[in-house]
Amino acid sequence: MILDARQLPDGEELETDICIVGGGVAGITLALELSGTGLDVILLESGGMNYDPETQSLAAGPILGFQYDPLDDSRLRMLGGSSNHWAGNCMPLAPIDFEKRDEIPHSGWPISYDDLAPFYERAQPYFELQTERPYDMEYWAKEIGLDPIKFDPEIFVNLPINESPPTAFGYTYEAALKRSPNISTYLYANVLDVLTNDTATTVKEVQVACIDGPRFRVRATRFVLAQGGIEIPRLMLLSNSTATAGLGNDYDLVGKFFGDHGALRPALTFFAQDQQDDLALYAQQHFFEVGGVQPVVIPSEALQRREKMPGFVFHLFETNRSPGDMSLSRLIGGLRENEAPPYLSSELMNVLTDLDGATNRIIRKFDAETDTFIDRPWFAPWLTFECVPNPDSSVHLVAEKDMFGQHRVALDWQLTDMEMQTVKRASELLIQEIGRLGIGRAWTEVLRDDYTWPAYVGRGKHHCGTTRMSADPKTGVVDADCRVHGMSNLHICSCSVFPTMGYANPTLTIGALAIRMADYFKYAAAEGRL
Repeated sequence: MILDARQLPDGEELETDICIVGGGVAGITLALELSGTGLDVILLESGGMNYDPETQSLAAGPILGFQYDPLDDSRLRMLGGSSNHWAGNCMPLAPIDFEKRDEIPHSGWPISYDDLAPFYERAQPYFELQTERPYDMEYWAKEIGLDPIKFDPEIFVNLPINESPPTAFGYTYEAALKRSPNISTYLYANVLDVLTNDTATTVKEVQVACIDGPRFRVRATRFVLAQGGIEIPRLMLLSNSTATAGLGNDYDLVGKFFGDHGALRPALTFFAQDQQDDLALYAQQHFFEVGGVQPVVIPSEALQRREKMPGFVFHLFETNRSPGDMSLSRLIGGLRENEAPPYLSSELMNVLTDLDGATNRIIRKFDAETDTFIDRPWFAPWLTFECVPNPDSSVHLVAEKDMFGQHRVALDWQLTDMEMQTVKRASELLIQEIGRLGIGRAWTEVLRDDYTWPAYVGRGKHHCGTTRMSADPKTGVVDADCRVHGMSNLHICSCSVFPTMGYANPTLTIGALAIRMADYFKYAAAEGRL
């Protein structure tokens, strides 16, 4: 059933077997996997069924490091969480992403790809995805009727991203949550504190409050934090009445290693003189009766090992804005401001080498109705890159407080030289392959010696790493079963446990981890160990 926590009596005490904090992809998948098991489950969601600005404001906090979106725009506090505004891209992490790699500091999971593989398969239906050969490029290219580009397999691999509609978990699974005999979902329930025994080794209860409403508590045998990678460390750091540094924070790791996927949109532009039909395979999503696919270009495992590279992915999107068009626009803008663009020679070279694009800019200036006068097949690949584990990239509490009087959390996202090296080398390799295959000519600023991060670097809003998984409590926050080190009954189900994030959108892996955790609870209950 789904209940409005604002209707509870003030001071109410609820008891359950498993208490899940956070009603997004992780929390809903975990709860539904436990539906009908005989285990009582309480699912606590901060928001309601729809977006509410007052509730959403609880996620706000300052940005202290590298450029980022406002924190209260990065995640949604409503049933279904951020599945209410995601793009639907689903793909598993690659086997290499789980490995400890000496060239990538702090890398390595305590589990392998094979440990998670069966749960990836079981997660597919939750996202309304294709389940037949979902990541078989040859199969889906044949279904679509176009040929994939024959990149050097030692450099690039074609991968079909599995596309969700996208599934909004709150609305899609509302009926299932309502009719479940053993799941009680409470909306407008904000968890403010996690209380433990005197040694901070066992959670006794969570304290919950509604905005302008009652306060209550939930006692359980097991507790699961299933929010995002910013709100989970915030709650753990705020829960410091017994463990003064915060729960699970004996080694000062809670909130450290914040990571996200960065993106250059685009990293380069190329004029396609050949294989235009093949490129159309990559330029859009292809939907079927169930789910869809969008092919992308990823590094081969051989390339990652040979060049010691993190993960990255190219989306080969079409564009009607070419280098000459864009450069002429910047030159005109500079004239208006009586200020030359930073790279005047590059801008002039772009105009001279792309006169068609410059002509389009001139025509568009005098005829607003004309989008493109000279039509040419231009592509602008978006490059999304993995950020390597970095302990200096973090979230932490600040003096500013929210409406409950609780400290907000600040984000200090830091990129390293390795991200820049990945961007440059990945772009260089794609340009080389475009030339080798005779596809066309490419333009980019990325390969300039003095290239620095542009004014806008895209981000996936994938908040990873802040409660990372490890075999050793000195190097992470949770163990291989996602249980907080040193605590008997506190678990975390979120991409916050990812030690590394690869090139893949994390959502499918979150679902797989939730199903794996549900099995863990079911087996424990069957053996009398819950």
